[in-house]
Amino acid sequence: MKIALIGLPQVGKKTLFSLLTGISHDHLLGRAAEYHVGTVKVADPRVDKLTAMYKPKKTKHAEIECTLAPAPPHEPKPREQWLNKLKDMDALCHVVRAFEDPAVFHAKGSVDPLRDIDEINLELTISDLSLIETRLNRIAQEQKKKFEQERADEAAVLEKLKPHLEAGKSLREYPWHEGEEKRFRSLQFLTLKGVVTALNCGEGNVPNPQLAEATRAKLTGPRSEVCELCVKIEAEVAQIENPTEGSEFLSALGVQEPAIHLLTRLLYRALGYISFFTVGEDEVRAWTIRHGETAVDAAHTIHTDLARGFIRAEAMKYDDLIAAGDTGHHAEVKLKETGKLHLKGKDYIVEDGDILHIRHSG
Repeated sequence: MKIALIGLPQVGKKTLFSLLTGISHDHLLGRAAEYHVGTVKVADPRVDKLTAMYKPKKTKHAEIECTLAPAPPHEPKPREQWLNKLKDMDALCHVVRAFEDPAVFHAKGSVDPLRDIDEINLELTISDLSLIETRLNRIAQEQKKKFEQERADEAAVLEKLKPHLEAGKSLREYPWHEGEEKRFRSLQFLTLKGVVTALNCGEGNVPNPQLAEATRAKLTGPRSEVCELCVKIEAEVAQIENPTEGSEFLSALGVQEPAIHLLTRLLYRALGYISFFTVGEDEVRAWTIRHGETAVDAAHTIHTDLARGFIRAEAMKYDDLIAAGDTGHHAEVKLKETGKLHLKGKDYIVEDGDILHIRHSG
């Protein structure tokens, strides 16, 4: 799971990357043209509640690999290389400046979040249109040598994608037929990737529901999320070592948790993944799978041997377990007694928040 943090210069990317990954901001200074990679822990309150129930020796949250990308280069060749680097990512996080500060220059001379969103979106769209033209030309050459219906079908779909993109729409919004999107995912279209737009607001204009709504209107379609936060405030919260003082600081702001925590969950959602959990005295862990994957896929995620010897999965719903209101083991007994612990076969489609015990032949 790889996501890239992108945006124009001086929008707060480095500070946000540091907050997400724990990598020192000082380490990033003076290295604006470089790519930096870190790990983001997905802040999932469900994992914390399950840990409180089971009191395990170890707790493991879901994680995302995050790349801090430099600002888009001006020269054509480096810009092409920058776009190609983004194609290797599974999703994008576009950091947009929405704060006023005369001490911080803006690459465009003024603060206009919607304009900046349009500029980056245009870059991604042009890249996809160029990719379509290249692919169509290649198919045309191949068809002259040997006609293949599969290639003809691919070209027909690509021809339909062009006017869709030219109308200013992302490929996330395209009305794909069943199986089509998965087939074309290998071409690494940039506007097909999930995207989170992180609006970096000022201390005096967060939240900014009007701006958030206007942003959502620009970014329609699935796997498209918007997050408002003030990176400056988030950095101040992160420096508070005492948890009680941190909670009091947030309460004074009228919020329950740092916005950076919400952002991690939106990044995860934009990637198109869900979490299932395994629980016990040794470990409580969030595991990652794609929407629509099965119980045997979940078993494979844990260990290939579990998938190979899969017999069944004992499945509980997170909400049911929490509602049982007891220690982990006793809560499970209650669910079994009330018929809320279900036996599922290998074709069961795992849902977000499922708690699974995989039974296997060893």
